[in-house]
Amino acid sequence: MASNAAPGGIFKTESLRKMVYPRVFSSPVIIGNQIYVVGGCDQMGQPVDSFEVYDVNKNKWTSLQNMPTKRAAPAVGVVGDQIIVIGGVGDAQQPVSAVECYNIKDKKWTEMESLPSGRLGISTVLRDGKVLAVGGNGADTNPFDAVSAINVEENKVGKDPCLALEVFDFQTEKWRQLPPVPSKRVFAMYAATDKHIFSIGGLIQPGNKGFSDACEVFDLEKEEWKIGKSLPTRRGDFAITVIAGKVVCAGGLGNKGAPMDVVELYDVVEDEWSTAPPMPLAHCSCAFIQHGGKLYIFGGLSPQGPTNCAEKISYLEEGEEESGKRAAGKAGNKKKNR
Repeated sequence: MASNAAPGGIFKTESLRKMVYPRVFSSPVIIGNQIYVVGGCDQMGQPVDSFEVYDVNKNKWTSLQNMPTKRAAPAVGVVGDQIIVIGGVGDAQQPVSAVECYNIKDKKWTEMESLPSGRLGISTVLRDGKVLAVGGNGADTNPFDAVSAINVEENKVGKDPCLALEVFDFQTEKWRQLPPVPSKRVFAMYAATDKHIFSIGGLIQPGNKGFSDACEVFDLEKEEWKIGKSLPTRRGDFAITVIAGKVVCAGGLGNKGAPMDVVELYDVVEDEWSTAPPMPLAHCSCAFIQHGGKLYIFGGLSPQGPTNCAEKISYLEEGEEESGKRAAGKAGNKKKNR
């Protein structure tokens, strides 16, 4: 594999100020330069109601009013200055039906109309001031083929049945089937650009076959899949995004059964993988989100258990790293001269 250098710059990993509470399976959402982290599981595997916010500019965490309902891995969406939290995993590993809203200005939670039944693993899309809750699993682990439209202003949940298809046209209000993902995996990770959808890694089925090195790329214009060069390190449940034209795969769980710190980069144009500096801490099942062209990674499961670590992966243009070093050097000299 090649190095982490990209034309005109390099990738960098760094530690940030830690979260207040260690946890795994939490959900992040962004408003402005604030990243809110919702729910999760504690060291005992129990769902938590923790809710805190990270200020990107100040590198500072602040604890906020706890959610009314304890849950892990809820779906989250933003409508104006309100954060909508939907479903997730609750006590006794049961799916949650609760829908709750946090008003950023009032700094208060309100309970909204619940989903018709408990659901976990929900995907969300924001459309016309409504949060669409798509799919998910119920208590029997079977997938849902429904879309729930959550109207924040009216505090109502509507249910529109739909087939288990793959793309929804908002103009025609119809679903259309696309070619299926080439290989069957769980815990595969997905990222997208305006040209491609990437399906990478995951656990091969049945699970005793171990983790996959699949790299499958869907061309949105041609509407067809191609098989990319294999992921160098087999794994699943990692952080993923696209930065500077490269798919960034960070951390995750591999065939050795332990969290990883490996960061690998995929160039779809060249169909090549390269490496970036490893994460400061090995972890999987993290909360992660992209903001300002940087990948922020929070918490997750480390070799020691749930962690409150926070990390950032960024791309530095040529000359940007040196200017950063000079600025840090000047700051250090000022402290010494005081």
